[in-house]
Amino acid sequence: MAHSVADHLQVKIADYDRFIRTVIPGYDAMRAVQLRLLGHCLPARGRVLDLGGGTGALAAAVAEKFPEVSVEIWDTDPAMLAVARERCARFGDRVTMVARSFAEPLPPCDAVVACIALHHVKDMAAKERIYANIHRALRPDGLLANADAIMSTIPWVWAATFQAWSDFIVAQGFTREQADKYFAEWAKEDYYPPLATELGLLRDAGFAEPECFWLTAPFSVFGSIKQ
Repeated sequence: MAHSVADHLQVKIADYDRFIRTVIPGYDAMRAVQLRLLGHCLPARGRVLDLGGGTGALAAAVAEKFPEVSVEIWDTDPAMLAVARERCARFGDRVTMVARSFAEPLPPCDAVVACIALHHVKDMAAKERIYANIHRALRPDGLLANADAIMSTIPWVWAATFQAWSDFIVAQGFTREQADKYFAEWAKEDYYPPLATELGLLRDAGFAEPECFWLTAPFSVFGSIKQ
């Protein structure tokens, strides 16, 4: 079933890349971390899967930084894939689009990346199966680097983190009421587990040493190396 980012975020696809930076603190910092991690372990002609790759911004950044690497964007949103196809056309067949759910079995690869995508999976058993699929797909020493939101279950930490997130959105020119409306809309589809839960799911999926590579609450880059 196709997922519509435009409907979920209430934003035009053409405006997505600007909009996402006004509602996600640390968006560019997370990408820089992912690229740095790839630089340490990705073979020169490696294969990267970008899960929920949307407009292709992350895939394009990977393809540009690593000129012999191939990237597959897995996404079910036709409108987003259309933008990604146009954005990544300059890379020729090094960047390809796969109109398929990232919950399906994945092909062999050297790295898996995702950015603000896997939080759409609210069922933790289903998320563990996705992580297990990733583990099976990765070659030895392959990297999973997932950039996403995490939330503490400690009530006052949860409240303070959401307050800081709301403050960031307001600082971009939105009203507090607009920020609250965004949170309410997103909660219909999204779930932000605690970091400990995410790392536990990765361990249960087969990753021996799950890691938090970067964290500025509520956003983090976490994952593991397949051993």
